[in-house]
Amino acid sequence: MSLFSPLALPNGAVIPNRIAKAAMEENMADGDHAPSAELLRLYRAWAEGEAGLIITGNVMVDARAMTGPGGVVLEDDRHLDRFRAWAEA
Repeated sequence: MSLFSPLALPNGAVIPNRIAKAAMEENMADGDHAPSAELLRLYRAWAEGEAGLIITGNVMVDARAMTGPGGVVLEDDRHLDRFRAWAEA
């Protein structure tokens, strides 16, 4: 086993290597608390760095639970396109 060997998960998914980007609170939402263009660029950069697993930061389901400015909120389907773009990044 090495850092660059694949890791099989119990559900059958295989992570290409054992490098993970841990969850962190980036505070890079746009003015509507949707994922911003800057946040998408950041996640694309991490993906291009070939981390095997990328875990997102905080995503609140209620804006009243915000932990700080620039937080991402998913309360309804208004910004699903931005969340899809984030997932694809």
